[in-house]
Amino acid sequence: MLNILLMKKWQKIAGLIIFFLITLYELLTWANTYVYLKYVVEPTDNDLLIEQSYMYIDGLSLGMWMNLSLAIFLFICLWRKGMNKTYPSPIKPSSVEKIIIPFTFERAYCRIGVATDNSGIERMEVYFVRKDKTAICYANSSFSQVVIDDAKLDKFDNLEINIATINSIRETIGLANHIIKLSDERLIVFEVLPKGYGELYESVTVITPSDDEYSDYLEDYKQGKEIDSWKAEIKQLNHKR
Repeated sequence: MLNILLMKKWQKIAGLIIFFLITLYELLTWANTYVYLKYVVEPTDNDLLIEQSYMYIDGLSLGMWMNLSLAIFLFICLWRKGMNKTYPSPIKPSSVEKIIIPFTFERAYCRIGVATDNSGIERMEVYFVRKDKTAICYANSSFSQVVIDDAKLDKFDNLEINIATINSIRETIGLANHIIKLSDERLIVFEVLPKGYGELYESVTVITPSDDEYSDYLEDYKQGKEIDSWKAEIKQLNHKR
């Protein structure tokens, strides 16, 4: 859905090039038409023909510029609208609580492309859900503990993490933006990655100790800072308002 409705960077570049070529073509056509009237029609000394020719050309010129202006206006509106497009999450938290760690969850779910912020990054939501519908939620670039009121998890992708315990959540400044460490030493990495044509999107990846990049992310995690759950809660509440 997001890929269809939002303008991608390549679409914007292509649109600008097309508008430039159309404008150039219309300018040349407009100029050549008046040159033709000046040096071909006017020398005939047929006042009626000259008057009608200029009248028709002026009318067509006005329509041409109005159509071009409207197309550019609509293109700009679509461009700006795409930057702030947000899609409601199928999951509706009924309350926001302070994060309590360690947190043991049954399943983890992810939804890519929930919203695109002003920087053009496609944001995501991730839920680590217990059977009692309590969940740690990652949304709007921050974490909070929520109680899910209406969980439509069939619209989310399963991260295939079954029954695990979150021991720590840290904000990092290296390879990733946030890293969760599980009790079995696995890392859940939240980072922003390129997506072709200069676009960016949030991604979540499970890194096991046997993975080649595990040591790099572990070092990033060690240098990170534990999240302030109260600040995360306030940020979530302010966003919902």
